[in-house]
Amino acid sequence: KQTGFSLLNMLLLAIVIIFAGIVAMRVVPSYVEYFTLKKIMQETLDQPSLDAVSDLELRQRFDKQLSLNNISQVTSRDLLIERGPQGVRAKLAYSVRRPLMGQASLCLDFEIEASGKAGQ
Repeated sequence: KQTGFSLLNMLLLAIVIIFAGIVAMRVVPSYVEYFTLKKIMQETLDQPSLDAVSDLELRQRFDKQLSLNNISQVTSRDLLIERGPQGVRAKLAYSVRRPLMGQASLCLDFEIEASGKAGQ
């Protein structure tokens, strides 16, 4: 009796690969956006003389970077800015919901935190 890769096994493998490809096509853009947001937040807080910059100015810079990078998932209103003795910390938490198939959808929760030193 011969054993090997049957037609049924080939079809099952193809279904698994196609499903993984569909999930990847839905998830990868969200992670690209997450890493872009992370970079934008850090660049916004890496400004010189961060102590002299108001929260409103930080939010305006953040909005400008969001616009330049074509990100509409979040706004500067979602940004939580905290000032302390060590500097400025910003937090951003958001969820992304992507349709998968039919009634099923993917829900991805992201949290980003960045900080800038006082007196730079």
